Amino acid sequence: MTQETIKVAGMSCGHCVMRVKKAIEAVEGVRKAEVDLPNKQAVVEYEEGKANLEKVKAAIREAGYEPL
Repeated sequence: MTQETIKVAGMSCGHCVMRVKKAIEAVEGVRKAEVDLPNKQAVVEYEEGKANLEKVKAAIREAGYEPL
């Protein structure tokens, strides 16, 4: 299991947090996603080989936010 912290630009409310969380959790291999609005970041746990950081970042972009 791998854990990564990703800064996410563009989040401003609870709805944004839920969109980012759902987008990340939809990536195959992701086990857990915690999105923190005050710190504008997401902590993601995923299985190596099934998911990777680029897939997670792509999902965030598709949801309309910018991973940094």
